[in-house]
Amino acid sequence: MNDEEKAKRQAEYQRKYENKRVVKKVSFNLENEGDLLEIANNLDFSQWVKQAMREKFKK
Repeated sequence: MNDEEKAKRQAEYQRKYENKRVVKKVSFNLENEGDLLEIANNLDFSQWVKQAMREKFKK
């Protein structure tokens, strides 16, 4: 397999992966919520949110 074929295969894997994802944005008001933004910037925010949701809504 040459480099071009590898690149095409990688692009196809990436496209399939991206089609399975949904990105949700969170807004932070810099004047009122700067402290929360600082905390969010210092952790794996995506995983933290998912874990918090699972714990809160676990049945």
